[in-house]
Order: sequence, then C-alpha cells, then structure tokens
Amino acid sequence: MIITQEKLITKIAKQEGMNAATVRKIFKSAEDIILNCLSSTTSSESTVVKLIDGLSLECNYIPEKQIHTYTDIECKPRIWVKPKVTRYYNKKINKYTKEDH
Repeated sequence: MIITQEKLITKIAKQEGMNAATVRKIFKSAEDIILNCLSSTTSSESTVVKLIDGLSLECNYIPEKQIHTYTDIECKPRIWVKPKVTRYYNKKINKYTKEDH
C-alpha cells in the first residue's frame, strides 16, 4: 500500500473538517520550512527536524575531501539527510497492528 501526500491531505481535511486546499497549503509551507532548516546545516552544527514523535530527519554537513585512487577525485561539500525512526515509534506501530488483528 502506498499512501501519497495527496491521500494524506484528503484524509486530514476530511478528519478535521477543513478544506483540502488549506491542508495542501500547510503541507507546502511545512515542506518549505523543513527544507530551509535542513539546507542551513553547517560544519559546526548538525540539524535535527522532529516531524512527529518518533520520526525525525537528521542532517549533517560533509566537508570537501579528496579521494586518492588511480585518479584523484574531489568530493564537493554536501549536506546528508537521513531519516530516523525511534524504537518508541516502532513499538507504537506494532501496538496498533496487534489491536487490529
């Protein structure tokens, strides 16, 4: 099963009695803010965005480096983001799964 952002927007709008366009606007605003926060990560400070309890994005700055193999490769500095799901969140998901069956 794949739940797209559009499906989430529709479900949230229906559950909260809101217009889907308003929820879509909130999602877009949240995405812009999150991208801005993550892209401002520096070499001296990593960034963590906690999306919801137990689900976060951890962002680290990887500095420029040279890899010396047969030819010299220059890796430009970049930002690396990885998702994190806590044990708490996994337990919460499994709790709901057990109750449903």
